[in-house]
Amino acid sequence: MKIYLSFLFISFLGLWKTTYHETYISISEIRILKEGKIELSLELIAHDFEYVYQKSNSKEIKSVFNKELEYYDNNLLKEFIFNHYSISERNNKIDLKIIGNEINLDGILIIYIEGDCKKNLKELTVFNDLLVNWFPDQQNIVNLSGELKSSFTFNKNIKIHVFQ
Repeated sequence: MKIYLSFLFISFLGLWKTTYHETYISISEIRILKEGKIELSLELIAHDFEYVYQKSNSKEIKSVFNKELEYYDNNLLKEFIFNHYSISERNNKIDLKIIGNEINLDGILIIYIEGDCKKNLKELTVFNDLLVNWFPDQQNIVNLSGELKSSFTFNKNIKIHVFQ
C-alpha cells in the first residue's frame, strides 16, 4: 500500500510540475524585408495558450496530429491571436495572415505569420497583450530585424510600443 501511495504521489507531483511553471513568456521575431514584406514567428507555451483560449472562448481547443507534426487549426488561432496582437504603420493596421503553426516537442507553439507593408519602413507600432489578462507575470518579447532593428518587452502595463 505504501508503494502504491508513493507512486500515486510521485505521479501527481510529476503532473503538477509539467503544468505549472513560474515563467510566462512569449517571443515574437518580426523580420521586415526591403520588398515591403513582414515575416513573423510567434512562440508561446502551448498549454498556456490552450488554457487562455478555453477560458476566454468558453470552448476547448484541441491540437491535431498529422504524421509527425502537431498543430492547431489556423482558423481557430486567427481570431484569438489577432485580437491580442497587431502591427500598424502610421495608424494603418497591417493585414496579417497565419500561414502555419506547429507545437514542438518542448510544448512550444510556434505560429508563422506574414503581411505586406510599405517599402523602406521607418516606424512600426506593435500591440501585444497576449496572455497578460490571465497571467499577470506574462512578458511578451518582440525582436525586430531587417529594415528596423530593435527589441522590446511588453507586459500587463505596457501593451503598445512604437519601434523607430
